[in-house]
Amino acid sequence: MAWIRKPWLALSLMLILAILSTLQLPRLKVRAYFKAQVSGESHYVVAEREISRTFHLRDVAIVAVPYTTRDQINIVARELRSLDGVAMVINPFEFPLTMANNTSIAQRLRLIGQYEGRDYALLATFISKSPESTSRSIHRLVEPKGGVMFGISYIGAMAMDYVRIILTYLTPVAIAIMFSIFYLTLKNFWAALLAFLPSILATVYLLGLYAAIGKPISMENVLMPFITLIMGSSAALHYVNRYLSLKDPSRYERSRKAFKETFLALFMTVLTTVVGFLSLGLTSSPVMRELGFSGAMGMTAAGVATFVFLPPTVTLIEHRRTPEIVEKKILKKRSTKLLIFLALFTFFCFFINKVKADFHSLLFFRSNSKVMKGARVVEAIAGIKVPIFLKVDLDVDVESQEGLAALRKVKDSLKDHCERTFSILDLLELFPQPLRNFVSILLPEGILFDRENNSTLMLAFPKRVDSNSYEQIEKVVSSLVSGPIKSIKLSGEDFKYMEMNRFVIQNLRASLMLALLAIAFMMCLTLKNFKLGLVSCLPIVATLFSLYGAMGLLKVPLNAISACIMNIVLGAGIDYAIHFSCAYLKHGSLEEAYGFTLRPIVANAFGVALGFSVLFFSPMKVHAHIAALIFVGMVLASTYTLIWLTATLPKTQSAREARRLSSSTNLK
Repeated sequence: MAWIRKPWLALSLMLILAILSTLQLPRLKVRAYFKAQVSGESHYVVAEREISRTFHLRDVAIVAVPYTTRDQINIVARELRSLDGVAMVINPFEFPLTMANNTSIAQRLRLIGQYEGRDYALLATFISKSPESTSRSIHRLVEPKGGVMFGISYIGAMAMDYVRIILTYLTPVAIAIMFSIFYLTLKNFWAALLAFLPSILATVYLLGLYAAIGKPISMENVLMPFITLIMGSSAALHYVNRYLSLKDPSRYERSRKAFKETFLALFMTVLTTVVGFLSLGLTSSPVMRELGFSGAMGMTAAGVATFVFLPPTVTLIEHRRTPEIVEKKILKKRSTKLLIFLALFTFFCFFINKVKADFHSLLFFRSNSKVMKGARVVEAIAGIKVPIFLKVDLDVDVESQEGLAALRKVKDSLKDHCERTFSILDLLELFPQPLRNFVSILLPEGILFDRENNSTLMLAFPKRVDSNSYEQIEKVVSSLVSGPIKSIKLSGEDFKYMEMNRFVIQNLRASLMLALLAIAFMMCLTLKNFKLGLVSCLPIVATLFSLYGAMGLLKVPLNAISACIMNIVLGAGIDYAIHFSCAYLKHGSLEEAYGFTLRPIVANAFGVALGFSVLFFSPMKVHAHIAALIFVGMVLASTYTLIWLTATLPKTQSAREARRLSSSTNLK
């Protein structure tokens, strides 16, 4: 352990690595989220590629622009058409939608209307390439005119902005909260700084590595800085707390003893948290695998920084602190604590049957966000929400009577589930028969139909945006393939979210069970006490059931995002039992274990809970759900651990057993 006596060398190495990593940060890329919800073999992804290739269409953005004169809308339409990536713009005030200055056709299509006392025109904008970038250009164009927009690619574009906000503004707030809690716990500024330093360094190192190798920050891994900063600080807090409580006059000897006494517990806490994240890799969702691997990398980096840099640098601190004195009566009320444990557990389990599974694009954003404002305006005027795309392949000419009849069959079959549909059929039916050929000539080839392959594109707008509605639509569409209808392929972001959600939830039980079994095995092996290992795992099992009930209580839907919190809480929440059990075996006394671990356990639990609470200020609703579940999960994990272990473990070990178990928890 010679490196403990070289604190300035450790500090220099830390700073050099931090500077090199920081220099890479300007190259860090931020991209749209969830670009790979499901595998490339998914039939929704295949349909998306076919639609893009056949109709030169990546998305349809609905642009709502307030107006007092028609010329204002005509100018906006011309400006939209000039944007790179815009293939076509349907303007309700242009021929043939407006004939002889009559807007009845535009009104029938509900492309004009009022919202909050203002007249709006809706411009259907077909995007052919770079959908997020094109949507961003559209937004910049119409926002100064008071316009709003809605579309899947616009959601992606805004998510990119929100990711930048999270990284730029919310991360420093989380750092300030965590540091304040560390300071209140350790009662020393420099001790709190050094305890938090490894997780800060690990975050900088990891972001610098991402920038150097060209790995972007997206919604899949945007929480990685939070995870590394907040959860990665647990080991360092326990180590510094133990260092300050030792009485040896030599700072180097105190650091050596603290490292020797806490190494096994710290190593186990890092390892179990990494296992919790890696268990997300067992799912078939690329999003969850990315989140799991990113979180595991962050925790590993924080653990390495703690073990390598903290023991030498902590010797720069002279401050010492007396361990907590535990009142005897706290450890005597065993039956009362067991009743509290059971009452809390029963309360949360009562809400388990109220949990509902759902996942769609509108769940991401708060009601006051720009995305949801655009959605409200469009829905109020046109009565539509998130579009889905249907590629209808026929055995006959699309514009023939038989072809149009087949499209009408599809349209009529979707009436119970969709507010409206839009295809070449709807456009032709707006005009008298003599004008229909003229109208079809005006339409650009390949936008709404493909004459060569007898394919047509239909946009459908579901009445309700939820997984159940999408499943019903899919069942109806699959039953229509007969006669002239050769095939119907469905696509849309929400279908991919639905499939991702289904896969993640199906794999959730297996991944949680395997992670829990792995952690229980490691606990029993490390503690060399099978009974204590199993008893120590019971609080986290109770936490997982309670957290599931908390979803029902807080009305947080079970989906791919909320489900992954279970794995994260499993890996992080077991840390409290590890620290307490190791301290109990080391000192052979329940009283001493409680005194040594109470302060850091409570501080870490509330530090993680409050650190993630900054996500309540995120513009994204899913981040608020994550913050709520992490808060509940970490507080319950620490509470259950302290209550259960102090109520069930013997107050003292026999002298022989204490010596044997104490030696097993020391660093060899």
